[in-house]
Amino acid sequence: MAILLVFDNDGVLRDESGSYQKCVVETVAFFDHGTPATEKELTDSLKQSNDDWDRTHKILQQRGINVDFEAVKKHFQDLYLGEGRDFTGYINDEPWLADNTSLAKLADKYPLAIVSGAPIEEIKYALKRNRALDFFGAIWGMFECDGKNDGLKKAIAHFGAQKILFCDDRPSSLREASKLVGDYDIEVYGIIPPNAPEGWNQVLKDAGAVKVYSSVREYCAELLGRSTLL
Repeated sequence: MAILLVFDNDGVLRDESGSYQKCVVETVAFFDHGTPATEKELTDSLKQSNDDWDRTHKILQQRGINVDFEAVKKHFQDLYLGEGRDFTGYINDEPWLADNTSLAKLADKYPLAIVSGAPIEEIKYALKRNRALDFFGAIWGMFECDGKNDGLKKAIAHFGAQKILFCDDRPSSLREASKLVGDYDIEVYGIIPPNAPEGWNQVLKDAGAVKVYSSVREYCAELLGRSTLL
């Protein structure tokens, strides 16, 4: 049986929490007279959306700030990638969360893919920066697929997979992936991201995770320790 391992990127393979959070907080402050996003706004928005541009825009909307989405996105990206989009921004502050030795061992056994809500250029930059690009046979970013379900379906078709293991750190993605369970042989797992709000384990379970892991390293180690993934 063809088994495919699909990973989310942000919060699973790389810790974007600090860099993205800075961008959300500072972008909200930029458009709201210097008033940054609060901890409650950040936590609530995480539960509502997997798109950090959308999170930022919605926080502003909920405050009654009427600002164009594209303007919010531009300022966010100026902070994150640098004003010249030359990868000089906060993206360079992101720790790598995976263990490359484990990824290499898994890649020797199964095809690995990434389905992410991040732009593919950012995903590839992080993978190259951490010498992990060669482990993944295919990548679908936000512009290569219309959401997680579409990306998962494309990955399944691309690899001819009969069984899929998918891991993600956000409830919105797990809820979407769980909708495919009836049509595909798919197992959905939660990964606790760095700096997760209290109770995130239960949030991911409630979103459909079969099991929740403290990190992608723990997840990969368990997969390697199983006699079979069937």
